[in-house]
Amino acid sequence: MEALFQHIDQLSRGVKAEGKQLIRRYREFPLAYTVIVYLFFSMAFSYYPMVDHWLTGFIMMSLPLAIPCGLAACIYLFFKQKQMIATAGLIWVLFSFLVMKRLVGSNGSELAMSQAQTLNVLSFNSETFPTSAQNGFNASSLKADIACFQEYSPNAQIENQYDDHVKKLSCFDQGREIGLALFSKYPIVNQYGRIWSRTLAPDINGFICADIAYGADTIRVVNVHLWSMGVRTNEAISALKAGNFSQFASGLVDTFTKLKEGFANRNEQFKEVETYVAGSRYPVIICGDFNETPMGYSYGKLSQNFRNAFEEAGQGLGFTLNRHPYCARIDQQFVSSDWHIKACQTLSDISFSDHFPVLAQYVLKKSLTVPAEVLAHRKSISHLVAKN
Repeated sequence: MEALFQHIDQLSRGVKAEGKQLIRRYREFPLAYTVIVYLFFSMAFSYYPMVDHWLTGFIMMSLPLAIPCGLAACIYLFFKQKQMIATAGLIWVLFSFLVMKRLVGSNGSELAMSQAQTLNVLSFNSETFPTSAQNGFNASSLKADIACFQEYSPNAQIENQYDDHVKKLSCFDQGREIGLALFSKYPIVNQYGRIWSRTLAPDINGFICADIAYGADTIRVVNVHLWSMGVRTNEAISALKAGNFSQFASGLVDTFTKLKEGFANRNEQFKEVETYVAGSRYPVIICGDFNETPMGYSYGKLSQNFRNAFEEAGQGLGFTLNRHPYCARIDQQFVSSDWHIKACQTLSDISFSDHFPVLAQYVLKKSLTVPAEVLAHRKSISHLVAKN
């Protein structure tokens, strides 16, 4: 027994010695080591968001800044002959590009799908529709097989283009309703949705989950609008340009508060949405306004089981925000492995809203092995069923 205690005491002393040595090494280059550790956590959280605390939202969002800082720290440590830590940091920098590829579309893969049935899906935070074509509004430009709108206000021109629809609206102000809408040229056989209530803010966020008869199959489409933050960076920028530093500082504090609030609430909202897609027996499409960049919690969680349409078949950066700070893609479309993603694009020529629409084309993988005439027959049957 005495020998055992002596062995434990030796181990304890060894651990303490190693700890002191690590602290001593850290004190040599504290800034460089801190930057590399921060890079590791920002990359890890973005790749696998195991923590849904609001603080991780800020850490994940800062990954594009953490990468060049981490690379600079690695170069500095190589110069200081700290090859082991510098090499480990460089490996983390390289791994982080696996996450950063979310920001750029890869144009997809070329497949011979001319005979396959293509499903066009539109997602659009439409804000307020113009009152006439003179203001740049053409309803036919927003026509697709399935269209999901956020911040939707009833519009006859849009609704007349579709055979079936689901709407979840709330009172925005006197005489005006706003919310979510899902339109489909195919029959909606089942649906569920809700608008989340907010204190001292409009009730415009929520989701719609619809099961749609698509030929001989049933697909599940989810239209989601996660917590809106109302961040307006242009106000802070204007104050800075005018030399009003107190107003600029106030704007930064307000932005931080809204971001923090948004991270916390979106995480909770996404968990509810996730229950309708996790383990679904139907092919799934999830689209909408996520109100966060690809370095966000919901994007990271969905990426574990679903594929992002723009990431796989988009072009360029695909920014969807039509206001300050502009350089953000916060409107997304995700699909399950049942789909082939044929194309995805941001329709930047439709600019009456503070968002741009996202249009994607999908092919159900099983249809690639089914003759075109069989698909046409199934389609005619589904139309007959819908009419009856």
